[in-house]
Amino acid sequence: MTALPPGVRPAWRFRRMHPGEMNVDPIEGEFFSTETLGSLADALVREAIQNSLDARRPRTPVRVRIAFAGASAALSGEVRERYLDGLMPHVAAARSGSGPGPDERLSFVAVEDFGTRGLQGDPCQSEDDELAALSARNDFYYFWRNVGRSRKGASDLGRWGLGKTVFAAASRASAFFALTVPANQTRPLLMGQAVLRIHKLGGARYYPYGYFGRFDGDFALPVEDAGIIDMFRRDFGLARDAEPGLSVVIVFPDRDPT
Repeated sequence: MTALPPGVRPAWRFRRMHPGEMNVDPIEGEFFSTETLGSLADALVREAIQNSLDARRPRTPVRVRIAFAGASAALSGEVRERYLDGLMPHVAAARSGSGPGPDERLSFVAVEDFGTRGLQGDPCQSEDDELAALSARNDFYYFWRNVGRSRKGASDLGRWGLGKTVFAAASRASAFFALTVPANQTRPLLMGQAVLRIHKLGGARYYPYGYFGRFDGDFALPVEDAGIIDMFRRDFGLARDAEPGLSVVIVFPDRDPT
């Protein structure tokens, strides 16, 4: 992978649906509804910690940091738009007015783990059969490109297959970012995902899942530009530097977690 050219910044993108394509809205968020669990906050803490424990490095203690942005840390103006470019029209079209307001400051919750392996694997991986001959697990592929599917074993506590969906469920925009430093490489990787419904915008139908990153056609790839990633760390007050692990930023968090 190569860095973004100067002057090019990442943005959100949703794929247009083709005529005759099956209409299926995501249902995984129902696993974390307050009617099912009683508390979205409990689900967020439990699932985040379970997945961090499953990803722990040998003989290394796991630490999980959960930080809420106060009013003074919420983003506005040009900084806010830097991370919402291309997202909010789709949120408004899919959520029928139940999402964040058009001028609402960008509040967030950061969930970071340390002592873990991060999201290892080839970010360009797109199909299971490409993994068949590999012994190493591709956490990046299963985290970003699968729902309800993982290679975790029976002894693992959580699943990237469903546990990760609590991050979108905890957002009033159904969106989150994730910055990872994989243990088997030195460069950090940044992407974002939104889990909406099938929706129409400008007369076109759009697929429910959208991504923040850089793109090869419709295929989302992570940002690895050092300047953009350093700016992301500062804007969201992350503790992550070069230590392996995963930092998730939930935008416009639900009001249940406090």
